[in-house]
Amino acid sequence: MALTMERCDSVAQEEEIKALFRRNERPTFAAFFDRAYRYAMSAGGASWVARNGPAGIVGHQAVFPRSFADVHRVVQGALFVDSLFDRPHRNFWSAVELCRRTLADLRDAGRFDFAYTDPTPPALAVLRATGFTTIGTFQRFVLPLNPLYLGVFRIRSRPEPLSVARAEGLQDTSVAEALRTLRPGAQFRVERSLELYATRLGGETIPSWQWLLLRPERDPGSPVAALVLTTRPPGQAVLSVVDVLWDEARVSAASVLHAMARTARAEGFKKLSMLTLAESRLARSLERCGFIRREGTLPLVVQRIREDAVLPPVQDWVLTYFDGSAW
Repeated sequence: MALTMERCDSVAQEEEIKALFRRNERPTFAAFFDRAYRYAMSAGGASWVARNGPAGIVGHQAVFPRSFADVHRVVQGALFVDSLFDRPHRNFWSAVELCRRTLADLRDAGRFDFAYTDPTPPALAVLRATGFTTIGTFQRFVLPLNPLYLGVFRIRSRPEPLSVARAEGLQDTSVAEALRTLRPGAQFRVERSLELYATRLGGETIPSWQWLLLRPERDPGSPVAALVLTTRPPGQAVLSVVDVLWDEARVSAASVLHAMARTARAEGFKKLSMLTLAESRLARSLERCGFIRREGTLPLVVQRIREDAVLPPVQDWVLTYFDGSAW
């Protein structure tokens, strides 16, 4: 029997979608669904499913809306997530058909300017077959927190001293105020909100976290100039940067990175780790501050939904671990 591909309301089909992931050994998906899907659907997202007659849903793919902005433009991105088929139906052409149906519906709806995701190697072939192209690569950068090593790069980059305050949870008013203050400049990035952060925080990949709020030491009463979201992988002496926002008009990326390194070292960590686009200006700043590229990358693939959509060059994009499709 041929599979039927259709768009659906994820929340309305919640139990069937959760059952698909559960029987395919994705036990943590249900908790992620509860955190992320209702928010995504309320913002205009949807699921696309493959049905096998009376057997019900045997394949799934979702789209989460993401609003990108810089000083020149605001564009709507469609993040492709959670593509999965039951094993008997897990083949190249079924996945291609579901992806093509998703793209066709997105074009008909006219809401999104482009689609994007960070696929694994098997999914990359499907996405290429449906018109996606690779524009960049996600790569992890690691900074050894040896004081002599840090000192050499601090002299080279001449960072401005920044004070660091800490905040916990999602209800801290200082974090909400920082998000209102830190608007995109030349950086092309996803607009942030506490509601968006709540979809990712507290799950299997980010079970605990801490905010760092940075200000110039010369002006301690000024608004927050940078906001950093960190997590501490269990059993490792590594502080991982999940996300970072900063005001380019007030502080440099180098100043933010050195403040993060100083804070991590003072707390006893041996390394500072961050994921971003290897081709971006942020990646160049990381390397100037002593960060070392690690092996292993994931592609960033993009397809224009609107033919007239204008996207900046990849060096102007600021994407972090928080922006990926993993949960």
